[in-house]
Amino acid sequence: MKPFLSLCILLSLSPLLHAQRHVDDSENFAFVFYLVGQGLKDDAVTLARHWPSDSDSASFAKGYAYYSARLLDSAAATFGRVGERSALRTEALFFAALSQAHLQRFDSSAATLSLIDATDGSTLNLKRFEQAGVSLLRRDLPAFDRAFGLVDTSDYRLASEAQSLHALRQSIAGHKNKSPLLAGALSAVLPGLGKVYAGSYGEGAAAFLLTGSLIGVTAENWLREGPANWKTIVSGLLSAVFYAGNIYGSAISVKVANDDFNQQHDVQILYDIHIPLRNSYRR
Repeated sequence: MKPFLSLCILLSLSPLLHAQRHVDDSENFAFVFYLVGQGLKDDAVTLARHWPSDSDSASFAKGYAYYSARLLDSAAATFGRVGERSALRTEALFFAALSQAHLQRFDSSAATLSLIDATDGSTLNLKRFEQAGVSLLRRDLPAFDRAFGLVDTSDYRLASEAQSLHALRQSIAGHKNKSPLLAGALSAVLPGLGKVYAGSYGEGAAAFLLTGSLIGVTAENWLREGPANWKTIVSGLLSAVFYAGNIYGSAISVKVANDDFNQQHDVQILYDIHIPLRNSYRR
């Protein structure tokens, strides 16, 4: 159904697209936002890709279509083509910076935000808020504090998100990443202890019981049957495998826990810096 709809759109717009040099871009501009608003993001991207104009309004609309469809590389590049004298320039830079932040290109995002010429207090406040958010994504807490300290948090566009962003900053400041090496060392001393350190209490108990049982069986076979007996050898090999796996698994568990913490915070930060842009530029 989607490809058929895209084909119909292209056929209906074909005369317009081929005569684009002589037609105002406003019709296509409005239609892109209509498609996005209707949830037809793939169709908006199809129109953007077949739109021959390189005007500022065309570049902005294409960038918005790509951004809505999560084609963030294309979005950042296309937003960047909006000219310095365009009325859409500031909005384009904001969304280009947000696209780069989603791609974890935090240095590029910060550099893009610095290009925004905030000539009024409203834009300047939004710029500072976005800069604070990008600083938090970079885990640069001093830079966050400097930017956030200048933000008017009573601004209706970002008041709720400012509270959330500050809470995230406190959470990040109070969090200490656990050491995978220490987790491995703890499990080497006592199987399962590294997983307990990582916060996986159930897995820690299971690792202790399983590895401990295998080591106990190996010791019993050694005493009863001798070290060369096949039972001792098999249980010994199993004990070694599970012991080594427990050490490695403990280190991985800590790394996963650290990554999960950072990922969850990044997702919320990106959401918080998106909402004020949506509130500021409703289409």
